[in-house]
Amino acid sequence: MTNIQPVEEKKTFGDKFSLFLTKNRVWILGIIITLIIGAVVLAVVKVVSTEAHQKGLTELDSIVYNLTKTEEASLPAAKTEALEKITALADKNSSNIVGLRAQMAAADIYFSNENWSEARDAWLKAAAIDEKAYTASVCYYNAAVCSEELNDTDSAITYYEKALAGEYCEFDTHILFSLGRLLESKSDFAGAAEKYNELKNSYPNDPWTDLAQSRLIALQSENKIQ
Repeated sequence: MTNIQPVEEKKTFGDKFSLFLTKNRVWILGIIITLIIGAVVLAVVKVVSTEAHQKGLTELDSIVYNLTKTEEASLPAAKTEALEKITALADKNSSNIVGLRAQMAAADIYFSNENWSEARDAWLKAAAIDEKAYTASVCYYNAAVCSEELNDTDSAITYYEKALAGEYCEFDTHILFSLGRLLESKSDFAGAAEKYNELKNSYPNDPWTDLAQSRLIALQSENKIQ
């Protein structure tokens, strides 16, 4: 008797489970089909998206390459034409890699034309597309440079700080010195000294540190800092 009972319990469960599957086979099959279709759709969307991005990047590279091959006399008109195409690409891809690259390309053209305001706007749009990308620090750095050209010191400080906070910032020493210089221009000598000292302590062998050290000596000699 003790050996028969477990077998009966197992058969009873098996029978119940089989009956459950039989009664509910339609909606269970529906769930499985839905999951399969969902996986297929995601795969197709990813492939299509990747192909679309590659096509956009290829188009952008072609525009930029043709611009670099333009003769000097025809360059102004060529820049205008290129900007129209690049801007159209950026508008169509406002939240992906194509749009990011297009905004950066547009910013480069604006910058070369000394259109500082338009260049800054394009750099900021590029940064906003992906704040975590390695390009974000570059974009904020260039936006800060444009702000300096526009005599917008407060914005320059803001964008330099954003660039410095980025995970992939490659201009740390120059940015720290620039922040010190800009804070000096606002008569915030204590703030400037803080940036110069951070540069000196963190990057003792960098050329920008030598300039920072000279500014610290000058500020001390002028009794602007202790």
